[in-house]
Amino acid sequence: MAWRRPCPSAWSLVFFLGLLLAEAVHGAGAQAAAPPPAPRLVPAEGRVLRRIAAALGVSHWDFAAGPCDYSGSGVHCDCSFSNGTVCYVTEISLEKQNFSGELPPDFADFPNLLQLDLSRNLFHGGVPDQWARMNKLQGLSMMGNRLSGPFPMVLTKITTLTNLSIEGNEFHGPIPPEIGGLIRMQKLILSANEFTGPLPTALSLFSNLTDLRISSTNFSGRMPDFWGKLKRLEKLQIEGSLLQGPIPLSLSELTNLYDLRISDLRGSGSALPDLSGMQSMKTLVLRKCSISGSIPSYIGSWTTLKHLDLSFNKLSGEIPPSFANMRGVDYIYLTGNSLTGNIPGWILRRNKIADISFNNFTVGNSGPSQCLPGSVNLVESYSPEMNSLNSVQPCLKRNFPCVASNGQYRSSLYINCGDKEATINGIKYEADTTPKGASLLYVTPGSNWAFSSTGNFMDDNINDDNYIATSASKLTVPNSELYTKARLSPLLLTYYGLCMLSGSYTVNLHFAEICFHK
Repeated sequence: MAWRRPCPSAWSLVFFLGLLLAEAVHGAGAQAAAPPPAPRLVPAEGRVLRRIAAALGVSHWDFAAGPCDYSGSGVHCDCSFSNGTVCYVTEISLEKQNFSGELPPDFADFPNLLQLDLSRNLFHGGVPDQWARMNKLQGLSMMGNRLSGPFPMVLTKITTLTNLSIEGNEFHGPIPPEIGGLIRMQKLILSANEFTGPLPTALSLFSNLTDLRISSTNFSGRMPDFWGKLKRLEKLQIEGSLLQGPIPLSLSELTNLYDLRISDLRGSGSALPDLSGMQSMKTLVLRKCSISGSIPSYIGSWTTLKHLDLSFNKLSGEIPPSFANMRGVDYIYLTGNSLTGNIPGWILRRNKIADISFNNFTVGNSGPSQCLPGSVNLVESYSPEMNSLNSVQPCLKRNFPCVASNGQYRSSLYINCGDKEATINGIKYEADTTPKGASLLYVTPGSNWAFSSTGNFMDDNINDDNYIATSASKLTVPNSELYTKARLSPLLLTYYGLCMLSGSYTVNLHFAEICFHK
């Protein structure tokens, strides 16, 4: 009988085809899972990074793995080019690494560079002209170096800039009108340089500006009146310049301000401009601006206020009753004005800083008769008319009069400011180690001297300021005990030699630069 191959059933055919299909799908999946090529930095930019590393002595860029991939390198790249296979450098951060020398022109060879941070190094010289090619750069920080020369004209050619900080350098001269071409600018920090001349009117073109800081410069002339054109401003700082007042009325149009600091205006004064629209105010400093008149009561209704400084003006009248509502304000400085009336009871009960020293208050029914320990400084807070009151302690009276008998008068005084007692050449320098100082009157146990300290260090991100500086180096100068530590004070530091004999004195102040306080 002949053998015949049996005909496969329909089920067998389906099963056989199913196996073939599964194998085909599996094969296709294996092919799709092949990893794509890893993105790599374009070779030209790799060579630029090597040149910069060699010039500056950068040792932490891992060129074997690729600087873009190395954690903490400070180099960030965009690897979305050519289907995710090509990377270009977009950000470089080399801050606080003590690099010295001149700024490398090679940074201009990164065509896609958006952010460059070279702050807190030791770079000197000017800004390379080649940087004008950085036509995508948005943020540039060179603060805290030793750069010098006139304002770098090359910066006015980088019209894509939105954030520029050259604070803490040695640039000098006027700001060129060409700066007006940087119309995209949102944050401009020129503080702590030696710029001179008037503020350029070209700044009025920065309609996108939210942050302007020009403190500690030599700008001069009258305060400009173009502030109404910068309606997006949120932060304005003009402290320690040579500008002349008065504060322009157009400042009242900046209702988005939450940080306003102006100080040391020269020339004629004026009343406080209307700031009632600034409901988001957190920090208000209008110090030594020759402001006269009374303190507006609307300041007491600002619920976001944390820091108020109206010290060293010509303010008169009483402290507004609305100030009793400012429980959330951490610092109140009304020092050195001509405020009158009774000292409010709420200010004496505060557990936060308040300094109302050097004013013209009267005792009244509830006024203090003694200087209170704690966070409220009342030294010389009473008017001269109160000097005749025996019930009021001398510390509250004008010029801090002495109440000692003749036998307690002294003819010499030696203080080791900020440090422990020291005897040098047979002379005992008394200790001065009290750590506080934001709003403080300290009287020695022997009542032969005292000091008054006012102010806090702002923007240092330290909640508990240290008012004694310590040298980080071992001093080899003679009498180094006098220079190892020193007392610090941001606004006002007054030492009183109490009960000294009348006559002429020789005053020797020993100074040494032992630290740089930011």
